[in-house]
Amino acid sequence: MKKIPLLSVIIFIILSISYIVYQNLSTETYGSEFVKQIRIADAESTLENISDNSVVNIGKNICLSSPEWGTVDVSENLIRVELLNNQIEVLGDDRIIPILRFQSIYELCPENIPYLEKIFIINE
Repeated sequence: MKKIPLLSVIIFIILSISYIVYQNLSTETYGSEFVKQIRIADAESTLENISDNSVVNIGKNICLSSPEWGTVDVSENLIRVELLNNQIEVLGDDRIIPILRFQSIYELCPENIPYLEKIFIINE
């Protein structure tokens, strides 16, 4: 009679440990979803030759510049400067700039969403 509960506890412990190990091994790294979304949206292949780590660092720096965004134009200019700092030249109509603005905020620093909202409220 006591063997059944003991066996159940052992199986439960093994399953629990297996689940924890699986979760630790399968977790996404910081910024992986950001990089994935940027790669999908980069129609002009602007960031094609840039490493994933560099793309995440660019996104982090865009996040850091978000408190300085007063208008849409200011935010685009700051993003363009960040890209130029990483030797990435973009044309004026390159879609990657607004995509980086949104994805950086939503994926890497959601606590800065108010700065993003502010530039569009001012623009209205």
